[in-house]
Amino acid sequence: MTPILFVFGGLMLFVAVIDVVSFFRDRYVNCKPIIINIGVLGTFVGIVLGLLDFDTHNITESVPPLLEGLKLAFLTSILGLGLSVFLSVIQALFMLLRGTKADEKVESETKQQLEMANQSLAAILETVKQLKSDIYQRRHRFSKLNAEGQALPDEATQWTAVQDNETGFIWETKTQDGGLQDGKHIYTWYADGKGQKNGGQCKGCRCDTEGYVEAINKEELAGYNNWHLPTIEEFETLFKDETSIDKRYFPNIQSGWYCSSTLSDDDRLWCMNFETGNRGGGQHGHLLLARKKS
Repeated sequence: MTPILFVFGGLMLFVAVIDVVSFFRDRYVNCKPIIINIGVLGTFVGIVLGLLDFDTHNITESVPPLLEGLKLAFLTSILGLGLSVFLSVIQALFMLLRGTKADEKVESETKQQLEMANQSLAAILETVKQLKSDIYQRRHRFSKLNAEGQALPDEATQWTAVQDNETGFIWETKTQDGGLQDGKHIYTWYADGKGQKNGGQCKGCRCDTEGYVEAINKEELAGYNNWHLPTIEEFETLFKDETSIDKRYFPNIQSGWYCSSTLSDDDRLWCMNFETGNRGGGQHGHLLLARKKS
């Protein structure tokens, strides 16, 4: 960010020199609005650079580059406004020493500078406000639960289930230990004697939807024995205003398809792609069970 700041700072200083030279040669060209505009441009460049690689799924690693971008945004605005004010003060003092009264043109220029400064600050504050809202909502929408179904602090590194505080659904947490809940396991759809029984690839249970639900309820995951295979609509609640699942709370989710309990018109299952949030039809895939909070 430092080279970019030097570029904007150097450009503003160059324009300031033009302003000063023209003022004292009585061929005055008011360059202060240009200086402010350069500062505003630097502001938006800094905000864009800060948000360019921002990942709401990985806020911890995204915050440092974001702060660097906001630092550039604020510094260019401060430099532009400060330089403009400095030039205005110097020129006003010079006119007073010469006994020249500031005319309406100078007053109009000052008013214009203030309006531009207000617009720049308003844009920065709105961007920060939206960013703060997005981070807060995503961070506090979900809660981590322990093996007894009790809430854990957001900083917890191990948890058994995740509660969606907006919808009231509780979702299982997948693992990567090769056991019953390993996220890489594949299951075929089978329920009430229909579908393909035990046709998937898994460990710890029969490798179909019915077998997995029975095994999880037998384990009483997070203290509950009423887990179920979600409908496609229940899956879609995880993607409210988002295109991918929040992997801060669902770290072992795969990029493939997750089967729901909803049948499509051609007697296939509606499945959800947890990487894109799109629906698709199929007869096998990963599983993620849910239950409704009592």
